[in-house]
Amino acid sequence: MAADTPVRLTYVVTWREISDGLKLQMRHSPAGRWCHRVLWTLAAFLGFVIVANLLTRGVDSVSAGVWRFLLIACLLLVVFRWLMALALLGYARHLGEHRVTIDPSGIRTVTERHTNETGWQFYGRCVESRRVFVLLTPDIWGTGVLVLPKRGLDDPQDADRLRDLMTGRLPGASSPGRRAHG
Repeated sequence: MAADTPVRLTYVVTWREISDGLKLQMRHSPAGRWCHRVLWTLAAFLGFVIVANLLTRGVDSVSAGVWRFLLIACLLLVVFRWLMALALLGYARHLGEHRVTIDPSGIRTVTERHTNETGWQFYGRCVESRRVFVLLTPDIWGTGVLVLPKRGLDDPQDADRLRDLMTGRLPGASSPGRRAHG
């Protein structure tokens, strides 16, 4: 099939797809990777300090307030992306069903409340997971994100056509069939 043939997707966004898109954004933007490393370094340091304190002073030296703070901090780090996805889901659901057409000229999104046309030059790269394609802007944060759920494709072969379109138009698109893990 030709890469110049339009690909169409029709879907209502789900929380899981938004969460997957945010995870890929964090992993594939320079600032996201930096933040991820800093958080893990801080977590490792905090863990080391706690273990050292426990080994030298014993369990009784740490108050219940410190344990609660540590538990809350860990939970917030884990669920932060989930909470962001939940917030974005409200907006996406407000827009209603998405009908997206992707062709050589760009991406056209039509919803019940919004119509948008974006040229390929807006996006710098695309990453793919098992569930979604994610287009990212080339800025350091990858702030412009478009999540395209694979379940919205009319035909499973459309995924190959979509990969061909993106590979030919985006400078940072991976070659067809290559996927990001996530």
